[in-house]
Amino acid sequence: MKTFKYLTIAIVAICLASCGGKNSSGSDNSFDVTVDNTTIDGKLSQYFSLEDKTYKYQKGIIDEVTVELKCIEPLPENLKAYIGVNVLDENGTVISAGKVDAWSFDDFEVLRQATPGQTVTIKINNHENVGENTPAKIRLSSIVEEVEEYKEQSGSSDNSSVSSDDSSDDSSDDDESISSSSTSSADWDSMLDSYEQYVNKYIALMKKASNGDVTAITEYAGFLQKAQELSDKMENAQGDMSASQWARYMKITKKMTKAAQ
Repeated sequence: MKTFKYLTIAIVAICLASCGGKNSSGSDNSFDVTVDNTTIDGKLSQYFSLEDKTYKYQKGIIDEVTVELKCIEPLPENLKAYIGVNVLDENGTVISAGKVDAWSFDDFEVLRQATPGQTVTIKINNHENVGENTPAKIRLSSIVEEVEEYKEQSGSSDNSSVSSDDSSDDSSDDDESISSSSTSSADWDSMLDSYEQYVNKYIALMKKASNGDVTAITEYAGFLQKAQELSDKMENAQGDMSASQWARYMKITKKMTKAAQ
């Protein structure tokens, strides 16, 4: 996960908010952008294309753009897709290569529920914001992966062919695996508890900053240290999150993203 980078963005957001807004001029941060390529880079192009029209690109702490995708065929239930946005200036030069991950887009269900020929509207966040550059064109990129639950089911099915004798011989390995799994789950639960505490603190500081409370700035160093500690904790957590843990993780993250807007 690119968590520490995102947490750093959140801290910068506090500083920007305390300075009174998204930019110093107070000018409109919304720009008309056209489509550079209707074909989505990556495997999602098998399922969707980008509608060729003019969209509004919103600059801010986290840039965003709302676009329309036309369904070729719905995304299968066993797949998940992340979408990122690349932003170009009027000369066709890339001024922001948006990351393709859960921070940018993770609403898989809208892609799964679409029908062929249907147009769906989605919002894509761009944490690699364009800064002082002027956006003129966009193109989309994607990553399509298999959902973890389906991977586990597939692995379970494969393992069912192992003989009972082999299962008996490997009983100690199974015990070790169960122990490791329990430790992994506990690690992630602990991390999520810390993450939620961090986000609650972040929101409180954002409120202070937006109200002009200078103590938000004085707390910056301590908050940065907390971000580093949380990043280390995430890096050291073992294994993968379960479906319920991932759902909690995304819920906390969306709470944080909403506060930053």
